[in-house]
Amino acid sequence: MPPNLRRYLPFVLIAVFLLFLLPNLLHKKSASGPSPSTKASQTIEAMNLIDKGEQTYRTTHGNFTPHLADLLNARLANDLAIGITVQLDVGTDGQRYLAQVASDVLSLVRGRTGSNVIAQSCLVLTSSSGVACPAPVK
Repeated sequence: MPPNLRRYLPFVLIAVFLLFLLPNLLHKKSASGPSPSTKASQTIEAMNLIDKGEQTYRTTHGNFTPHLADLLNARLANDLAIGITVQLDVGTDGQRYLAQVASDVLSLVRGRTGSNVIAQSCLVLTSSSGVACPAPVK
């Protein structure tokens, strides 16, 4: 290698680093998956589907079900696929239930005795546009 080129070799290496490697190292990873507002609306929809399913199950069988599988339909399955967690608890007489539905942006709790809503709560876990608690259900 000629001596003149050896003098410029460090500059060439720095230029290659700046042009090719540095942009790859500093590239910000884009978030994949649904937006916070979509997650919030799917969380609300999941709670409404579970509530409606519990009421329908009670009308048909005379009591609420503690099993999410009894309430599952295609729309609820799509909502659960984004990482929504559900906890169901039914009273020993089968006439009361409490459901908690939570995602990483919103947490909802609803309880019923018969057809009356006895408990309802909402907590916004991640503040973002389009993330808000739903209007209370009667």
